Amino acid sequence: MVAAHTRIRSVMSSPPITLRDHASPAVAPRPPIVERKSYISKSRQERFIVPLIRENVLDALAAHATPGGRALDAGCGGQPFRTAIEGVGMRYFSLDAVSQPGITTDYLCPIDGVLPESVLAVGGFDMILCTELLEHVADWDAAWRNLSRLLRPGGKLIVTCPFFFPLHEEPYDFFRPTLHAISYWATRHGLDPVELRKMGDAWDVIGTAIGASGPSPVSKWPLPWLVGTLASKKRKLACWWLSVRPLARWIKTRDTLYLGNFAVLSKPN
Repeated sequence: MVAAHTRIRSVMSSPPITLRDHASPAVAPRPPIVERKSYISKSRQERFIVPLIRENVLDALAAHATPGGRALDAGCGGQPFRTAIEGVGMRYFSLDAVSQPGITTDYLCPIDGVLPESVLAVGGFDMILCTELLEHVADWDAAWRNLSRLLRPGGKLIVTCPFFFPLHEEPYDFFRPTLHAISYWATRHGLDPVELRKMGDAWDVIGTAIGASGPSPVSKWPLPWLVGTLASKKRKLACWWLSVRPLARWIKTRDTLYLGNFAVLSKPN
């Protein structure tokens, strides 16, 4: 019993543990990526999701633009929607974690990091476009707080984020959220859902999976080579067949499996 009490007193008298006593997790450098400058698909796995994102974003810009207002492209990359934003009469501003070759970015910072005073001095944006960014953001609480802070009262936030898509931009690929998650975090940070909808259906998911799964033979022996060659040809045919969407016209699928999330959110006045 004496020994036990001694151990208890020793533990109770030891200094409290603070965050400084633990090493911070190593942060991997962001991979060098040349982002798209136009929203067109560049591979079979993109054939299904990219047109959906483009069409939904362009429709939302037309419906919610404030001519003469300020629009922030958060996670702008190669700025593929700059022309469309300027085309609806809005002033274009860009923000990204890293700069892209040949691209001038107004504000450099991660959306879940400390916002620079230069972007805060603007006094709020009438619209924020956040396309295919949030899956690469580790701290969603900070990201949504910053997005809400940057949006002026009455402003609109347009968000797209994949629900089904292969890993990309690793190791900065963290989430495949649902519309419920987007609605939750938006509401938590004072934003009201205006539109919440799913992009794509099960046929698009199947096409994306096939497009991302390029078969290759495990050896150069005749039979594996023949099977791999046939599988590759069938894959190309299947991607084309699914992309022209005859099955979607004939057969309805359950809507629990889809490609991406689309949301328009508003900051109350």
